[in-house]
Amino acid sequence: MQTGQTLFGDMKMAHLQNGRIKSDYMKKVLIATRTFGKYSNKPVAYLTDNGFEVVHLKNPSEFPMLLKNADAVIVGTHKITEKMIEHSKKLKIIAKHGVGIDNIDIEAATKKGIPVVIAKDSNSNSVAELVIGFIFALSRNLISAHNSFYYDHEENNWVGFEVNGKTIGVIGFGSIGKMTVEKALSLGMKVLVYDPYVIFNYNKKVEKMFVVNLVELLEKSDFVSIHVPLTGNTYNLINEEELRVMKKTAFLINTARGGIVNETALAKALNKGWIAGAALDVFETEPLPPSSPLFKCKNIIITPHVASHTFEATNKMGIMAAKSVVDFFGGKIPSSIVNPEAIKYMNFD
Repeated sequence: MQTGQTLFGDMKMAHLQNGRIKSDYMKKVLIATRTFGKYSNKPVAYLTDNGFEVVHLKNPSEFPMLLKNADAVIVGTHKITEKMIEHSKKLKIIAKHGVGIDNIDIEAATKKGIPVVIAKDSNSNSVAELVIGFIFALSRNLISAHNSFYYDHEENNWVGFEVNGKTIGVIGFGSIGKMTVEKALSLGMKVLVYDPYVIFNYNKKVEKMFVVNLVELLEKSDFVSIHVPLTGNTYNLINEEELRVMKKTAFLINTARGGIVNETALAKALNKGWIAGAALDVFETEPLPPSSPLFKCKNIIITPHVASHTFEATNKMGIMAAKSVVDFFGGKIPSSIVNPEAIKYMNFD
């Protein structure tokens, strides 16, 4: 059965009336992300207009308790563990307000017949644009130049370099990786790609890129941009050994997930001059603890996990997550389900 297809043919679900859920059967949706409906009320209205009760998480410590009484959850970065899933007897669907699922125990959800859905491709352009922004900021020393002039009133002769003709190495060729490649090519950059899980079908948009192994990518790239999920295989993918392979003039960019880059090793690489600089939007522990060695590095740009924080991406993620919940309780398998094995165990009641 394909996603989006009704499970009951032309039959209406017992708790539906004129396309809306009867108040007797009102389902409770827990919103566990601060940006859902923040810039537009449309995602919230979509749920309430379809008869759902919307509960916003205000205190993170209350998340496990509120989850126990929720029929559905729309989650951002809060962890949903096996224990929490086991204790949440009413929970029927988990919708991610984004695309990363490393904070959700997928195996536990699958065992309980709980589908986990993502807002596929909703933030790809926003994240790719931030990568390009980081490239310009790093290549032209924009942060250092600003701080020097703004705080110290020093007019230092900051000299940067053009990105045209430089090489970007893209680790991971999913939706965001592909969009980053397209934008880099439009800037006249050369492109190297590493992704052992993708079979490459070349077209005009990517014909100028070269697929290489990880070591070659690190050796030859002026910018290395990470676009892989956090898994057991990618944890500490970039460690001291990999950083030593990079050019001394190269920059590392991570907008994917913290934990992929070993932060202690990166701080060492920056302070010892193994690489020229880095830009990070994600960290192994968020928010980044004040004790992190990264705060002692001068040649770094750090932002608080804002790559997808644009009006456009946030609204897309909200609408897609809300629609997944409504579709599910309307008897349809939501699109972008990441654990299709859960379908045969799903319970809509």
